[in-house]
Amino acid sequence: MADRGGRAAVEEIQRLIATVYASFADGDVRGIESCLDDGATIWDVFTPDLILGRAQRDDFHARDRAQMRARGPLHLEVGTALVDVQGDVAWARYVVDFRYDPPGQAGGRVRVTDVLVRRSGGWRIVHHHEGLTPAGPPA
Repeated sequence: MADRGGRAAVEEIQRLIATVYASFADGDVRGIESCLDDGATIWDVFTPDLILGRAQRDDFHARDRAQMRARGPLHLEVGTALVDVQGDVAWARYVVDFRYDPPGQAGGRVRVTDVLVRRSGGWRIVHHHEGLTPAGPPA
């Protein structure tokens, strides 16, 4: 964990990230949204297009909840975020291991980068970027 910008900011950002994934696992869209800036964008690991703003996020959350209900229970392990803070801007990098049980079994490791800004109410994610971890170079 980098402590560039103050331990308190780093710890607040790490708590924010933990809140996002706890809310996701619980199906709590409001909890997720409470961590995002109003204009936040998302590159989701299973969605081909950039998700822009609240209206598209609302549609995304609905589709995401439906696909989660079609799968079995979700298991998440969120790695410790490497966080850098420069004034009111920060970025965090971490990995998430996920596994869905049957009937819609799936799993993998996702690399995540979050870009955050400090607002009057605390840190908020302005961009969340996910990508499946490659197994290595193509054959």
